[in-house]
Amino acid sequence: MRKALLTCDDEPTPVGLVAAVRAAAEVKKQAALTEAYAVLEWVAARQLPEDRAAEEWADDHLDQMAKDRFGSQALHLAGPGAPVVEEDQAHEISAALGLSRQSGSRYVGELIELRYRLPRIWSRVTALDLPLWKARKIAAATCTLPEAGAAYVDAQLAWAAARTTLAQIDRTVDEAMVRFAPDLLPEDPSDHRDVIVDLDNAKQGLVSIDALLDLDDALDLEDALRTGAAALKDAGSDDPLGVRRAKALGDLARGQGALDLQTDGVGRRPLVVNVVNGAATCEAFVRPGLPVTVTVEQIKDWCASATKVTVREVLDLNANYSTDSYTPTEKLAAQARWLHPTCVFPHCNRTAEHCDLDREDGAVPLRAADLPRRRTSRRCAGVITG
Repeated sequence: MRKALLTCDDEPTPVGLVAAVRAAAEVKKQAALTEAYAVLEWVAARQLPEDRAAEEWADDHLDQMAKDRFGSQALHLAGPGAPVVEEDQAHEISAALGLSRQSGSRYVGELIELRYRLPRIWSRVTALDLPLWKARKIAAATCTLPEAGAAYVDAQLAWAAARTTLAQIDRTVDEAMVRFAPDLLPEDPSDHRDVIVDLDNAKQGLVSIDALLDLDDALDLEDALRTGAAALKDAGSDDPLGVRRAKALGDLARGQGALDLQTDGVGRRPLVVNVVNGAATCEAFVRPGLPVTVTVEQIKDWCASATKVTVREVLDLNANYSTDSYTPTEKLAAQARWLHPTCVFPHCNRTAEHCDLDREDGAVPLRAADLPRRRTSRRCAGVITG
């Protein structure tokens, strides 16, 4: 251990140990970046000529590939305009990385996407301002976009990519899809709703379930599982929370559970939507700290079915709301939670719905712009704290 981390008794100090952990994390980030540089140098040395890449990208050639898979093909691992490599050589680099063909191709493709189609975000990675894993999340989402769409996402996210949540990435990519590739959008998003019970891969008597639900249905299901898990605990169950939630879902399937939902007296579930951008597709809150994208048609469906919907006034994210009190006003709180949907402590992903929203000094007017720079006396740094 380095001498700077030791006391005169050759014992490690707490501050020194934290510094050692921080230094190890920096070494880890630098090692990941060094590996990425090596892969991209390999791509630059192995990329196919543009004429062959364009030829193999043509529709007639893709049709022929579907019929005849003999021989090595050009592998388009990233979006349009990015370098193309030989299929066999891509598998060679996957083996060198110790990854499967699918995982290796995906990793190389995301690096190509970053380097050649998201240059601003890539520059944040090379400056060690943005973790490579998070940049790869963005690259994985943009590889189907045209060049203009990828450039739009690059410009929108690069300046604050390190603080951007995965939900914000998805919303930005969706907006780019609407602007630059509307033909790639599904005609009816509701057609993708499904529930898959994977009975073919049961392990030790356990089965995985994957579902894509309407937001309103998902909120009701969450309430039912939470209520059922609490009821099992009150009945004396010592099972962990996850096990009790799974049992509650089984009870619902057998008709033994009841949805303990708030109602307005006529059996309808209250749902408050705070519109941020009034348009055909709008950003909205359906719960504090949980911003989602909903459509006007979706809200109409909720109104016509089992949901009582209250649409509040449009929330102006650029307005300068302020207060002299210790606690924020309702508008200031809503604005702050929209701008910071998660705890502002580094790497904390706790939703704003379950975080504190205050500051130590109530003598100075509180504004949304002040929130990320303050520190509370409690759990985390920042004002929206876990």
